[in-house]
Amino acid sequence: MHTPITRRQTRNTALACVALLAGMLPPIAAADPWEETGRYSIGHTTLVITDTARNPDGSTPVTTPGRPLYVHVWYPTWAHPRGPIRYTWNNPVYNQNPGGSVYPGLPDTPALTFAGSTSAHEIAEGAALAEGRFPLLVATHGYEVAAAKNMPDTLESLASHGYIVVSVEHTGDDDVWYQTYFMENYVGLKLGPNPSIYAATIPERVKDVNFIIGAVLAGKADRSGAPFAARIDADEIGVLGYSLGGQTSLATVTGISTQSLPADRRVKAAFMGAGSNYGLLLNAADYANASVPLMFFGNDTGIAYANFNAFTGSPRKYRVDVAGWNHHVGGYQTSWCQDIHNSLVAINPGVFPQAFIAPSTLNPSDIANFTFDSTFYWSYTGAYEDGVYNFCPPSVFAGVTDAQLQAVLFGNPQILAAVSALQGSMPLEPALAIPETTRLTTDYALAFFDATLKHAERDPPDLGNPLVQVIRDCEHVAPHPFDLGPGDQIAFVPHGDSYRVTVRSGAALLPAGTAPLAVGGNGTAMLSYSGFSFPVPGTADPVTALFVSEDGAITTRTAGDYTGVDDNGSPWYTRGQLLLTGRLTIGALMKDLDSRAAASGGGVFGTYDAANQRVIVTYLGVPAAGTTEPNTLQVVINGSGEIDITIGALAATGPNYAPNILGTIGIGAGNTRAENLSRVRPVSFGALRNAAPIVVPFADGGAIYEQYDAGVRGACRADAH
Repeated sequence: MHTPITRRQTRNTALACVALLAGMLPPIAAADPWEETGRYSIGHTTLVITDTARNPDGSTPVTTPGRPLYVHVWYPTWAHPRGPIRYTWNNPVYNQNPGGSVYPGLPDTPALTFAGSTSAHEIAEGAALAEGRFPLLVATHGYEVAAAKNMPDTLESLASHGYIVVSVEHTGDDDVWYQTYFMENYVGLKLGPNPSIYAATIPERVKDVNFIIGAVLAGKADRSGAPFAARIDADEIGVLGYSLGGQTSLATVTGISTQSLPADRRVKAAFMGAGSNYGLLLNAADYANASVPLMFFGNDTGIAYANFNAFTGSPRKYRVDVAGWNHHVGGYQTSWCQDIHNSLVAINPGVFPQAFIAPSTLNPSDIANFTFDSTFYWSYTGAYEDGVYNFCPPSVFAGVTDAQLQAVLFGNPQILAAVSALQGSMPLEPALAIPETTRLTTDYALAFFDATLKHAERDPPDLGNPLVQVIRDCEHVAPHPFDLGPGDQIAFVPHGDSYRVTVRSGAALLPAGTAPLAVGGNGTAMLSYSGFSFPVPGTADPVTALFVSEDGAITTRTAGDYTGVDDNGSPWYTRGQLLLTGRLTIGALMKDLDSRAAASGGGVFGTYDAANQRVIVTYLGVPAAGTTEPNTLQVVINGSGEIDITIGALAATGPNYAPNILGTIGIGAGNTRAENLSRVRPVSFGALRNAAPIVVPFADGGAIYEQYDAGVRGACRADAH
């Protein structure tokens, strides 16, 4: 769920057919209300299972005792739970490996000392397995995360509904591997060998899943009172994962033809949470090779949008889009804010900068705590962090000193002002609060696996969330190419609580400036100038600071993970990024751009024209990620409040992982209510060219924008349900 850097609520008991949303399963009689927990208590255990056919890094021929894999198992039990349990980030494969003696070929990492997160449900640790026959689910986590942090609330809930859930932690591609990498390469703390599977991440992950299925069926996870192998229905096996785990799950059932890795035909259903086609590893032949039901959930990455129709071999498939989905929060669920809080409390401010100057003088666990927290990067890349303020309660900072906050931000005091300014309004995005994202994930996963592995003739519940859009079996989207060209300028002029919008041709670009902004790698740069501010309709205070994203958007507050713009997601997801973020967003193009791929002299620029009281932001020759055709656009924000977007050149290419999505242009207030999301309609800027101005309401959840798309056609199954 992250990349390395340099770095319960009340249930809705209505059971309407989900065909009201978009038609998932055939209509049937209403069933009992859907519950978060099923009739079983939840058992849990952990163990290490070693694949003796591969080395720790997954390579062959074998010259070591094998590749150890740490796993969590949740399962149904009748035992009375004793309360919630703690999930830590400590992996015994690394953290209980003195001198590399227990698991040769792997380092011995200092253990983290903070408490870790509490399970969402009461757990009967080590309890006896319930009698019966149960489907097996194998779960796989996101990039450099941990098995216990991969949709933990959902995995617990699935066990209570009668599933044996085994979550594998991928050695060499988990968080503890990155902690080791950081401590060795940046702190200079030598910990021993640290084999990464980075070069072959997905194939080795798929082999881990294949191995774990076989190992569990062979009894290698069995223990006293828990004979898992004897009680698993081997004909009903599913896989699920989040982020890179979503692609791992998909590749498990498609196979990887370029790696001569076949599909695992033991698996009968696959649930992909926010998955992507990382590195474009899978191809059309792989997509068509999937022969089991599929559910793509979240879809803030574009594989299931651009390629949904290519899964022609799947007997049924669903795409569950959630507008404005937050990738990392959606994956960690209720562990998110707990881990942020606990890691902050554990930070010793004295570690910085000593960890980088004289690490031998420090307690290794202090270094580990600091390393973990300072590389919890999606929360602490700047003073204003999406994922903390947006989704956590203000108590996340309780008991945390100013010195601890500053230490995490490498001594930067800006975080103190941010906490003071925003803490009273936390969380900032109630429409997709953590309990609701968890509810959506759990209920759709449960509905999917009940239908595919338990063959239950019941619909998923009507989740009652207007942010959800469900597509079944086939997607048809007509092409909507760019109809704006060089010299077209869109002007948004404040007009009471509205904007007066005009589009004229023949406009010239202003000088961009000389020094590009440091925004490479989906980064963000703040622009603030003494004496400059501008009004926004419906906003009491004028805007004084702008945050320019590499990915084609300018906002009034930074975001630590996706900077509030489309990151290869579906158009429905992108609408949420523009309408639901709680901040003004100016979309110059809003798609995954790569300024580092611009030709010499190009990039993202920001400059202040003091004489005319205007800020000029220019995307100069910037291609979409993974493409070469450049985009040039300019946004001018005037002190009067007028916002002008001028087109230099628009490339008819989308980003690498979602080539259908050409981009989104316009402005959004960010305060649209969830129930009104579908009512906010795009405009046609091309139709306004050199025509009379129009006045568009903006203050009350407004947005004035247009989405461009290459279209999704492709063949669909003739016998689609």
